[in-house]
Amino acid sequence: MSNRALVIGIVLAVLECLIAPYNDFVIRNTFLAGGHFPLAPFFVLTVLALVVNAILRCLHPKLALTAQELVIIWCIMIAVAGIPSSGMMRDALSTFAAYNYFATPENEWRSLFFQYIPEWRVVRDEGAIVSFYEGVSVGERIPWGAWLKPLSVWALYVLTAYFVMVCLAVILRKQWIEYEKCTFPLVQLPVEISVHRSGIVNSFFKSRKMWLGFAIPAFIHTLNGLQAYFPTLPHIPIRIWLDPFLVGRPLNALRPFQIVVLMSMVGFSYLLTLEVAFSLWFFFLFFKLQCLIGSMLGFLITKGPGVKWTAYSFSAAQEAGACLTLGGFALFKARRHIKQLFLSGFGRSSPQSDAQNEPMPAGLTVIGLIGGLLLLIYLSVLMGMSLGFAVIFVIFSVGVFVALTWQIINGGIPFINPSFSPQSFFLTTLGTARMTPSTTTWLFMQPTGLTSHLREFMMPNVMNGLKAADTVRANRRKLLMAMGVAMVLGLLVSYYSVLRVSYQHGALHVHTGSSGGVRWLSAVLTSPSIGTDWTNTGFTLFGSAFTIGLMWMRKVFVWWPIHPIGYTMLSSWASFKLWFSIMLGYFLKYGVVKYGGLRAYREARPLFLGLILGEMTCAGLWSIVGMITGVQTGYRILLD
Repeated sequence: MSNRALVIGIVLAVLECLIAPYNDFVIRNTFLAGGHFPLAPFFVLTVLALVVNAILRCLHPKLALTAQELVIIWCIMIAVAGIPSSGMMRDALSTFAAYNYFATPENEWRSLFFQYIPEWRVVRDEGAIVSFYEGVSVGERIPWGAWLKPLSVWALYVLTAYFVMVCLAVILRKQWIEYEKCTFPLVQLPVEISVHRSGIVNSFFKSRKMWLGFAIPAFIHTLNGLQAYFPTLPHIPIRIWLDPFLVGRPLNALRPFQIVVLMSMVGFSYLLTLEVAFSLWFFFLFFKLQCLIGSMLGFLITKGPGVKWTAYSFSAAQEAGACLTLGGFALFKARRHIKQLFLSGFGRSSPQSDAQNEPMPAGLTVIGLIGGLLLLIYLSVLMGMSLGFAVIFVIFSVGVFVALTWQIINGGIPFINPSFSPQSFFLTTLGTARMTPSTTTWLFMQPTGLTSHLREFMMPNVMNGLKAADTVRANRRKLLMAMGVAMVLGLLVSYYSVLRVSYQHGALHVHTGSSGGVRWLSAVLTSPSIGTDWTNTGFTLFGSAFTIGLMWMRKVFVWWPIHPIGYTMLSSWASFKLWFSIMLGYFLKYGVVKYGGLRAYREARPLFLGLILGEMTCAGLWSIVGMITGVQTGYRILLD
């Protein structure tokens, strides 16, 4: 692995973290670091492969970046994607200040939960808090010192969580990549762009079918982008709300209902197996059918604290049961390799063991995972959780990380976000009667990037990077070390960048200053203590049992067409936004395979890859236009 690729990748990752907060929160362009197929790394990869390499080959062929170098740069950049965006910084800093800024004599927060917040956990300087939300005055300096202590402690927690995710990825790499041979749809296009066969330009860019696919989103987004800046021009609607047609009972139970056409998601859907693609859209419509039947039968459909986005308590509970079951099953299937890794870590296996070829030494992986989990538990206790609850909370988090990573590497979902959260799960299964006020306070004051807003958490990016490295035969250990360095630097730079943006423009105006979970915390603490919600706990158990049934049917009956992955995303934000695009890709692939066979599928594949490339390229170009013009009402292509 060349040092050139490592240096370029780390430098670009740092720049990504520096620029993304201004682009995402001030200009409000398409998020540069959003999702698990982030725009900035892919756009940079495309420019390097198509433009920079062509120039370097004209100067001297040996100057051009190799396929391995291009993939390494992309892997390092995706490692930090999410840190400066929704994966961490979109809401993280508000939890250090919202408790004070939004406190009033009327809501009585000071007497309600201030006594449960450790002094070092939050910002205490009231002037620093006010200027964070409202912006600094002309000539006023940013109070960096007020944030030093709480951010230092939280950085330790975040980096420990990232390290645990890396260890989990290393432990499961062999099972998912070599044994189960998961499809990794999000990796296929970056690798194909990087591999160069002949000529000055990569052979991938010589495909007419690819450019035909590229032209479709290019035309749509050029027209719609111009209309965003010049409203008199026509546009092609790609987001259509069905709510105006769903009036009166029981149809109003289907609200909200939206059709979103993302050409990139149509392309990713084509790369999936038919059963996976079918399940992803089928189960979202199954969720809507549940809502319709519930309304017709007169059931009260509610949404409790911690239930996310457009879901309801009954669907979030089913999702939680399905995801935790799937996470446990994934670990169970990998038990032999995990056992071998643990034996090797404690020096009880032969030097020729497969564990010796993993991205991290077995000893570091095993001790690091155990030590990281214990440190997370300890820090959670320091911040207010009871010991027993902290243990359960960390185990729950590990199960969710594993399940969602499995969803992404098999389902090719670039924007994933479950409808359940630790808050909704534990309030349902335990109730407030079994949680101390201090535990409840810490549960709701956690930054959402590690708990309930998981559309960009770190583990899937690490797993995708390891898969891409294997594809081009890169050194796994050097890559993982570079990704780790990028994570540390990315977190520090993101702190700086988001604080500067927030203080210069006011966090209230750039959407980095929400009240987080503090309002929900207030509502929970002021409500009477309740025990287990047996209705929704029943839905959780039903979700678990139904998932087991789906897995059993797939194992026993070869013809069974429904994959459990769709049920684990039953009412998630990703399903709500992407169901139609996935369905469109499914029917296109079904038609191609049914009437043309495998040969037709392979011949049509460049066209669908072109759909992804075209939409992502347009998103990158319009983001550049937005940052140059500074227009905050510019054109956003991908989901926010």
